Amino acid sequence: MLQELDGLRALARSLVHGDADADDLLQDTAVAALEHPPALDHRPVRAWLGAVLRNRWRMDRRSAMRRQAREHAALAEAPGAAADADAPAGIGRARALEKLAAALVALDEPFRTAVIRRYLDGRSAAELARELGIPASTVRWRLRTGLSRLRAALDDSSPRWHRAFLPFLGVTVKTKTSTAAVLAVLVLLALLGGLAWWIHHGAAPAIVTAPVAPRPAPPPPAPRAAPAAPPVRELLSGQVRASVEPGDAAGGLLAGRVVNWATGDGVAGAELTFTSDAGAATVRSRDDGGFELAPPAPGRFTLAAAAAPGFLPYAPELLHSTVHVALARGQTVRGITVFLFPALDYRGRVVDAHGAPAPGAHVRLLGTPAGEQIIDRLETEWTADRDGGFTFHAADGAVLEATQGAMRGWAQLDSDTAITRQLTIALGDAAPRDATITGRTIDAGGGALADVLIRASPTTFDRTRSTAFATSGPDGTFTLRGLDRDAYDLDAEAEDRAPASLAGVHGGSRDVTITLDAGLAIAGQVLDGRGAPAPAYTLLVFRHEGVARHLVVARSLVDPRGRFEVRVARGSYELIASAPGWAPSAPTRAEAGARDVALTLSAGATLRGTVVDAADQHPIGYARVVREASSGGASIQPANAGAISRPDGTFELTGIPPGLLSVTISAPGFNPRIESGMTASDGATLGPLGVGLTRLAEGQQPVTELVGIGIVFAADGDELSVTRVIAAGGAEAAGIVAGDRVSAIDGLPVAPLGVDGAVAKIRGIEGTTITVTVHRGDQQIQLIVTRRKLKAS
Repeated sequence: MLQELDGLRALARSLVHGDADADDLLQDTAVAALEHPPALDHRPVRAWLGAVLRNRWRMDRRSAMRRQAREHAALAEAPGAAADADAPAGIGRARALEKLAAALVALDEPFRTAVIRRYLDGRSAAELARELGIPASTVRWRLRTGLSRLRAALDDSSPRWHRAFLPFLGVTVKTKTSTAAVLAVLVLLALLGGLAWWIHHGAAPAIVTAPVAPRPAPPPPAPRAAPAAPPVRELLSGQVRASVEPGDAAGGLLAGRVVNWATGDGVAGAELTFTSDAGAATVRSRDDGGFELAPPAPGRFTLAAAAAPGFLPYAPELLHSTVHVALARGQTVRGITVFLFPALDYRGRVVDAHGAPAPGAHVRLLGTPAGEQIIDRLETEWTADRDGGFTFHAADGAVLEATQGAMRGWAQLDSDTAITRQLTIALGDAAPRDATITGRTIDAGGGALADVLIRASPTTFDRTRSTAFATSGPDGTFTLRGLDRDAYDLDAEAEDRAPASLAGVHGGSRDVTITLDAGLAIAGQVLDGRGAPAPAYTLLVFRHEGVARHLVVARSLVDPRGRFEVRVARGSYELIASAPGWAPSAPTRAEAGARDVALTLSAGATLRGTVVDAADQHPIGYARVVREASSGGASIQPANAGAISRPDGTFELTGIPPGLLSVTISAPGFNPRIESGMTASDGATLGPLGVGLTRLAEGQQPVTELVGIGIVFAADGDELSVTRVIAAGGAEAAGIVAGDRVSAIDGLPVAPLGVDGAVAKIRGIEGTTITVTVHRGDQQIQLIVTRRKLKAS
């Protein structure tokens, strides 16, 4: 059983935050298993242990909520009393110890090493100075700064954390805890490390007194050179069609491959954790990235976590995974692709209001749009060096904050950063983002709803504002943190409930109530281009509001029958299904409550081409070619994955839907390019398309090269509001100005086209024209606009 626990580590990390909490959860599971072992029958031990682990997690959550209620009551009655009156306070002290351990591990370098080697290894400042080859004054500064940041981290994260240490220290601890008190607890933490190590390695119990060393972040894997003539399956990485075939597995079988998003190569040693009502199962990918899930009995599973050294992990909140798998007896589903994103080294730089470096500035990760947990020990805080620089890993769309004294600044890791690997944060005089939104999630009868995922998205577009996430507790309460005072749109989702939303909630709001009712089901089947059930696909459900199309549900599904069922609020919706190797289904309207919706994929077209350096015509390998269209599904299984060019620069993009086609081509170190003016049809082969990318100069920011009319717009009711006109474009020459509202393109109203459809109509061949109908005040104007080559940031 102890050996099986190691396979549950990924599940434990997906249930709690941080390695310390995961080790504690595994420890509690081991104790429960040893005290009450399972019956010696043929049931798999890991599934039984997975069920025990999840039960322990639920018990811990309930205990935590009860403890918090008691602590709040005690503080209200006796603000100066120590919280050691009852047994749960012991758990509280243990949790506080975990927070201190997490704060130490999260402490950025070089301060973390200095604190550990000084106070856990017993080195003096002079010894450290000799070993590191730096002045003793520098060592003392690092120690002083490190301890100061430890105190600040603990005080900010839990204002009453010091109460839990009273029984250990035997002294009155003030808000600014003494260095001796912190170090006493650190030594205690070092002595408590043995049992977790024993659980993980299956060795005899031992007390470990060795210093606690941070786990280094693994380097991103180096791309492997592809063979000269690889097989088709390798060429179409991420575009392989899933298939169903008979098998002899009693619980069915799922076979697939974990793929590096950047190179298309298989990822070896990736751990995929699937959960179900029967427990959890973790499978590991082979050297070629292949994996198999073969449960003992059929059932429904969710992909709870996926992680591999050198890659950003996939770990959504428990009960909120968007990857769902249904397996049937005697059926094998093959051809599933799971993407992992490399943990690339990005170089950040903090500058002051005058553009000068800001050494010593503190930088922290605020969050990512997807809200996935970081289950590996990735850094989330950094300190700028003497040139204002720092190196970091983060997911696309992440927002980072830099502070120095009263000055603050923010920046987002966007597509430009992904190309240049450079991010600059400019400091300025700005208010801190320390506001919260608190509230409660309830059902239609007013009862509390637990485990509801709440997302707070900025109402207005701003690259420097981040999305916040929270999960409601057993009493339905939630707190969204790290917000500014502007407006946010709140979206809430829970299993077997219709999603709910609230618009325009300002940071600092209290007692917000979100009601999620049971809603109505929309059910149906997805068929492939041959009329057979599609065994793997992504389902997107949209709600139309004029020209805008809001994504309500995104699921990546595996089901040999091609069946789906989602719950939504009353109303009308638009459904689209996408699957690797097939063209997406046509948008299909359905009312909430419909049970027989049919979505049919098509063969689509194939685009072939070559990506080269525009200057010397040398081929560019590992360039990504993707349809210019909205995406969805899980980050690990995007609906619009695209293709990757081979080392000789050639590529094949399959599954292109009929109609106008625009593709975006991007590669690290080059300006991205949008190619358009192509029309696809089922079964057609387009190309060969030659794409020349312009290399970025040193320090240059990327610009997208495209053919269009030169406007930037946003959905505004049944029209598109022009927010910016690009200089030297056809729109500027025709007289379109910011504030105009586009109502039709070539005589077609933009409302039924949607944003994607409008973009497709605007793209085209250089020198051709389109008719744009705009409203300006009370006037309606028709303008003939010429498409031109443009460069847009």
